[in-house]
Formats: sequence, C-alpha cells, structure tokens
Amino acid sequence: MAKADPGVDAILDQLDAFLHTKQLKLTSQRRQIVDKILAMPRHFTADDLVDSFVGERPRVSKATVYRALSLLAEGGILETHDFGEGHRLFELSIGRSHHDHLCCTKCGKIIEFFSEEMEVMQDRIAEKLGFHATSHSQKIYGMCRDCWRAAKR
Repeated sequence: MAKADPGVDAILDQLDAFLHTKQLKLTSQRRQIVDKILAMPRHFTADDLVDSFVGERPRVSKATVYRALSLLAEGGILETHDFGEGHRLFELSIGRSHHDHLCCTKCGKIIEFFSEEMEVMQDRIAEKLGFHATSHSQKIYGMCRDCWRAAKR
C-alpha cells in the first residue's frame, strides 16, 4: 500500500486546531516532531522517533517526544497500535485510506491490506447484532510468506 502524503500543512493545521482546544501552542519542537514523523516508516515506535533526534540541535527530549505522541494520538493525527510486541506502534491516521493488518509473529513484519469483502461482512455482522460501529482495527496474526517457507524446510 503506497504511503499517502497528507502534507505537513494539513497535519499542522489539524494539530494547531486540536492544541487550541487544550489551550496549548504549536511550538517549534512540535513542528519538528511532525516533520520527523513524516519521514518515519509507516509504523514506528516512540523510541524510533526519539532516536531520529540524536545529535540534532536544538535538542528535543524524550519526554517532549512522548508527550507530543500522546497529543497527536488524542488529536486524531496518529493511530496507536499494539501488535503484541510489548510496545506501541504509531502511524499517521490522516491522509491515508483505511486498511487492516497482517502481523507476522515470527519476524514482526506488518503487512497492510484492504478487503472490501471483509468490510461488507463486518458491517453485516454489526447490523445483525444491532451494533453501530464507528471504527475498527483488524489485526490477523500468523506467519508471513518468508517465515512460513523457512519453517517448512
């Protein structure tokens, strides 16, 4: 799945509007963090983001990164995932289409996919049970093709 570029301006506008509701400001450090996030791989950890600032000036502290990630998730800019690896992963939630995840329990690879058939089935099940879904996150655990092949040898 190709990485959609939501544009730094759109993200900063959404972040600024959200911060305003919390009586917070869009600081230069928060701007730096957004720039770094746009350069991150699709799924990244807080430590990946912290490590991207090593050796840079002005310094952005680990605490600042963690607080910013929390605000970005609360503001709907980032989505937080727990793929069962003992740490949270983040990905942009704006500027990308909905997708689900296949998670390799052997190597940790995460494969994004979209299935219209699964979406329709989920909607039917929710409707049948009188449930009104507002969002969902599907994670299927197993082995990726490479790990499966290696395990069969």
